[in-house]
Amino acid sequence: GWVAVHGNNVDWSVVGPLYASGICWTLIYDTLYAHQDKADDAKLGLKSTALTFGEDGTKPVLTALTGAAWGCWMLAGQNVGFGDVLDAPLYYGGVSAAAAHLLWQVYTADLNNVENLAHRFRSNNTVGWMVFAS
Repeated sequence: GWVAVHGNNVDWSVVGPLYASGICWTLIYDTLYAHQDKADDAKLGLKSTALTFGEDGTKPVLTALTGAAWGCWMLAGQNVGFGDVLDAPLYYGGVSAAAAHLLWQVYTADLNNVENLAHRFRSNNTVGWMVFAS
């Protein structure tokens, strides 16, 4: 996408935060997904993020990752030249809505309910559309 629009001149002040936000977002949805299989992971000796963060650490870590993803999206908007929030309310509002949706996923996740976690995992297509539409 970036090269098609801007040529080979990659602005890492924009692309870097977008890439970092993608890593944060992936860790969020993948960790929620991993909690569905944590018993099997433990039996097999796998080191999933669900086991690494644990029952008590998952939600605080995912909350921090949501804040980091949101901050990276906001920084990318600033660095691309969108200006202040009031200058580009659709972008900043859209990525803020995506972050709010991620927080909903984290805070309403029942880390021991497979159906609850599967629903939150699948709802990440909503996050993607929110960011894309922004």
